[in-house]
Formats: sequence, structure tokens, C-alpha cells
Amino acid sequence: MGRILKKLNILLDKTQKRAMGGLVVLMVISAGLQTLGVGMILSVVQTVMDREAFHKPGLLHQAYLLLGGGSELRFSVLVMLGLVLVYVVKNLFLFFEQRATLAFVYSNQFRTSERMMRNYLRRSYEFYLNADTAVIQRNITANVNNMYALILALLQLVSDCIVFAFLVAFLLVQDAGMTILLATVMILLLALIKCVLKPVLQKVAGQHQDCYSGLLKWISQTVQGVKEIKIACKEQYFVDEYLKYGNGYVGAARKNDLYSQTPKLLIETVCVACMIGYVIYMMTNGVSSAAMVTTLTAFAAAAIALLPCVNRINNQMNKIAFCEPFLMAVSDDLQQEISGENVDMSYATDTDEKLPVRERIDLRGIVYAYPGTEKKIFDHADLTIPVGRSVGIVGTSGAGKSTVVDILLGLLRAQQGRITADGVDVMEHYRAWLKNVGYIPQMIFMLDDTIRRNVCFGVPRERIDEDRLWEALREAQLDEFIKSLPEGLETSIGERGIRLSGGQRQRIGIARALYHDPEVLILDEATSALDNDTEAAIMDSINRLQGKKTLIIIAHRLQTIEKCDLVYRVQDGRALVERGGELL
Repeated sequence: MGRILKKLNILLDKTQKRAMGGLVVLMVISAGLQTLGVGMILSVVQTVMDREAFHKPGLLHQAYLLLGGGSELRFSVLVMLGLVLVYVVKNLFLFFEQRATLAFVYSNQFRTSERMMRNYLRRSYEFYLNADTAVIQRNITANVNNMYALILALLQLVSDCIVFAFLVAFLLVQDAGMTILLATVMILLLALIKCVLKPVLQKVAGQHQDCYSGLLKWISQTVQGVKEIKIACKEQYFVDEYLKYGNGYVGAARKNDLYSQTPKLLIETVCVACMIGYVIYMMTNGVSSAAMVTTLTAFAAAAIALLPCVNRINNQMNKIAFCEPFLMAVSDDLQQEISGENVDMSYATDTDEKLPVRERIDLRGIVYAYPGTEKKIFDHADLTIPVGRSVGIVGTSGAGKSTVVDILLGLLRAQQGRITADGVDVMEHYRAWLKNVGYIPQMIFMLDDTIRRNVCFGVPRERIDEDRLWEALREAQLDEFIKSLPEGLETSIGERGIRLSGGQRQRIGIARALYHDPEVLILDEATSALDNDTEAAIMDSINRLQGKKTLIIIAHRLQTIEKCDLVYRVQDGRALVERGGELL
């Protein structure tokens, strides 16, 4: 428990901690009201069974004179109505306390999920080269949900422990012996259950995490590869793989519920046995029936609240044990944020400022090796790109053509070397540099949205420049196609652009890259997946931009770069001029 509280102290901010403190105050008041309700039940029983007590000196006699006015019936009715009123007030208060607790948990649950989303977006591109998408999805959703299930269980545990303490204090006044016996047995029983079940539930939680990630992975792979799956007649294989993780997930969920619910049966059995044993003890020691009835009534009234309370304490302890690994996973994911590293998101603010590029872009002394490898993709490589020219970059697979682009875009940080635009270090003006670069990859990422939203990628609808949008579509030679569609720019393209042809997807990618009117346009093997005719049509659109834009074209096919002014060949960690050296 200490480790959990330490993690929560780090993860939660001051406002959240104050809110939790306020909830604890509400829980103390709630516990007092619940204890008062139990005490009122005892008062009602005494009123019905021993009306002679009304006339004996004491608080009850004074209340009888004040409220009853000498009428036993009137006073008895008022006491019973008082019991109803106490329960109405108590349950209304419990409702508002529960509402406040759930509001705290679920509003902050989404805030933490957003923190996780930001945390992953702050990570370097290199992290995603080996990342498991299903694990990331699980971490942002299921792990955070279970972390707040733990917080909710912790709050409810505190509430139930306070209620337990108040009820035990009340019962001590009625019969100290039985109370001490029951309280000791319950506490020892809860401690034993925790020691036995905590490691089991944490193991089950690990299985739950792994299997849930597997389910997400196979759902994603099945949806993305449905065409190939159907052609290869492998539907059953993918169902079987999904079932493997599904069976593990169901098994973990079943064990969690079983291990959480079973102790309730043990607790009830032991408590009833203790109470019966104590009654037998009183009978054998000659305790009067009247005294036994009063004592048992008090304990019966308390048991109505106490036994469910103990069962809830057990359930919350089991829930905390099950959810602890999820809390630790969230803490690990947010470790950089907690330690104050890599927390600045100001760089991600959109800007209209562009880094001017008028003469040349230089890569000087670039050294780069992928994480976990010793082989240098580039070893003090130099490359110059004249502004307003088209530059082709060729080379064998794995030579580093796309790596050049990723370094130029700042996605991969070179271990040594600089990238400058007219002598200005682009990394010192990174967002302004990216604002002046348009990027067209081989596989265009498509939103499951309209053509308008895909071209104006990430631009809020109210900020879309319609004139600039249509200009980009004309430059991509896509405007006539859009006009021929019944819904025009509002046409939905489907998930991954499935309703469009390959050429149309590429043209949308070109229009997207041109929407912000960048000086530099990068094509990273943008036509390599297209047929020859479509590639020729796409390259015709690109070649129309020569002289207007600085074009950097990565290609396998030589015909793709045949009209380039300058061509580099990437090999052996260097970028060698193959054609057009006179421009440098």
C-alpha cells in the first residue's frame, strides 16, 4: 500500500490531492450518519420493548417529557419518524458523496489519458520504430482506466474503513467482549486473505494486460489486412489467433472475479459462527434473556451495515491488488514527465511563421546509426540542395535514402552534424522549418473523414482557407475529380482511403503537402507503389512544380528522377553526386 500511495502522490497534482482530501471529509461525515442510523434502530427497539425506560431518570426521560408530552405512543411514533428522517438524510448525503467521488474519478481519468496521449506524442520518432501499437492503445486506455479503478477502490476502502471504525466504536459501548472478538477475527481474516490473494491477483493482472494487448493487435491486423486475408482464405487462422488471446483474457477476468467474490462467503461464515459462539457463551454463563435481546439487537442492527462493509473492504483490497500493475505501468510511462524531462509541448503549437529558404539547404558532417546498432548509416556525409531545383536521391535498398529524409525532417536526430537553411540551423527553428516543408510518403496516411479534412490535415474547419485549398487541388490535378463527385469536398473516403484509387490517394497527399504553400517538397518514394501509367501522371503533376518549388525526390526507378537537375547516390555512408554537380 505504501508503494501505491507514493506513486499516487507523484502522479496526482495539488488540486487532485485537495479534492481527495475533501472526499475523505465527506466520508467521515457519512460514517457518522451511518453509525447514527444504527444507533437509532437500537433506540426504536428499546422504545418498543421497554417503555418503562421513558420514566427512569436520564436523557431518554427528558426527551420523553419534551417531545412526548406524557404520551408513550406519541413519543414512540416520533422516535420511529426520527429514524426514517435520519435514513433519508443519510442516504441523500451518501448519494451526493458518491456523485462527488465518481465525478472526481472519471473526470481525472480522462485527464490522465490525455496526459498519456501527450506523453506518447512527445516521444521521438525513433521510439515508434520498434513500438507495438496495441500496447500503446492499451496503455492509453485500459491501463489508465484500471489505474482509476484502483483510485476509486482506494477511496471506497477509506470510506468503508471509517464506517467500520465508527460501527466498532458504537458496538464497544454495547458489548466490548463480542466487539473485540468480532473485530479481531475480521481484521485477521482480511489480512490473511490479502496475503494469500495479492500475489495471485497481480499475476492475473499481468495476464490480463498481455491478453488485452493481443486482442487489440489481432483486431487491428485483421481489419487492416482483410483483403489479403480473404484472398488467402485465412479467415479461420486470424479467428484462431484472436481466440488464443481471448481465452487468456476471459480466464484472467474469470479468476479476478472469482478470487474477489469468494472471500465474502468465508467472512460471512466466520462472523456468524463467532456471534453464535458468543451467544452460547452468554447462555451458559446465565446472562438474562432481556440483556441478550438488547445486545443481539444492537449487533443485528450493526451487522446490517458491518458485514457488507467488511465484504466491501475485502473487495476493494482485492481490486487494488489487481489494479496495482496498471498503476505502475502508467507511472512508468509518465516517468519522463514526473522527472521533469521532455514535458514541453509548446513546440507543438501551430504557427504560420516559416523559416525562409532562398539559396541552399546543407547537411554537413552527418553521422547517424539507428538505436541498438553499431552500423553507421551515414558517416560524416555532406549533401547540398540548391533552392528552386529538383534533387533526386537514389541508392540500393537499405543504403539510407529515406533516412536522409527523416534526418532532414528532424524525425531522426543525427549523432553529429548540422542541417542549415541559408546558414541557419533548422533545429533551432524547428516548427518554422517544418512549416516550409511539404512531405509526400509512399503510403499516404488517410483520416477516416472527408476529402476536405484530409487535404487540410489537422486544420480546424473554421480556419480552412478555401481559396488555398482549391489552389492545392489544382496543383495536384485533383480539382476536376472533386467537382465530379456528388458531395464534392465533403465526400467521405473511408478508413485508410479505401474508397479511392492509389493514384487519387497520392494526389490527395500532394494536395495536402501543397496546402500550406511550402518552399520545399519532399517525395519519399511517393510513386513506387503505383503502376507505370499512374506514376507517369503523378510525376507530370510534380514536374509542373519545377522552378516553383525545391523538389527532393527519393526513388528506386531511374525514370522517376530523369528530369531532376541534381542527383545524389547514397552508398557506403556518404551521399555522392551522380549528376548535376555543376549546380553546386
